[in-house]
Amino acid sequence: MQKFAGIFGLFIICFAMGYSFLRYTTDPSQINRDPAAVRTNFDFSHLTGEKLQEAAKQRLVTGFEIRKNTEGTGIGLGHFVFMDAHGDKKLACQEFGKVTLTFEAEGMSVAGDKPSMELEGRCEFSPDMTKINPLYLPVAKILNEKPGDGEFQFNEGHAITVRFTNLPEEWPKSWLLKSVRLSNDNSNEGIVVQSDEVARYLGHPLVLTF
Repeated sequence: MQKFAGIFGLFIICFAMGYSFLRYTTDPSQINRDPAAVRTNFDFSHLTGEKLQEAAKQRLVTGFEIRKNTEGTGIGLGHFVFMDAHGDKKLACQEFGKVTLTFEAEGMSVAGDKPSMELEGRCEFSPDMTKINPLYLPVAKILNEKPGDGEFQFNEGHAITVRFTNLPEEWPKSWLLKSVRLSNDNSNEGIVVQSDEVARYLGHPLVLTF
């Protein structure tokens, strides 16, 4: 009986050690990254050329999600699967590491130029892979700063860079989305959705208010 208990105890110890090894040597970023797990209606691997571009742009925009709280606003996008140049299925954020959203202030201009705001952050998808995680704009912190052209970097949670140009003496309150871009740091290639396409896919322009 004691021999059996010893063997059983040894088994438990080995199992625990094996589990711990797997847990700590598995890269969490590799979990749930299988493109096949994305719902079929967001899988564009059967499309190429202009049809792929059209489907990708529409998915990015129709998946728009705006989350507001007392500190700021999070802006999310739709996510999708496509076939890369090598014939491999890829998640959009696996191919394109950067998201850039460009806005233009409504009803204002400085020396004939409209104020602009650019948000830039990493392309990271949600656990169910159907959404690109929101870029979080800390509006309260920005409004506490004096308006002026320049760049802000925020590293709380997901890092984001915000750039302003042609700002007036007061912060604009309404910002029209002018473009959405997925891109890579090492390539000029990417997917760009312009403001007229945003309005066409959504049925209306997208305006962000501070």
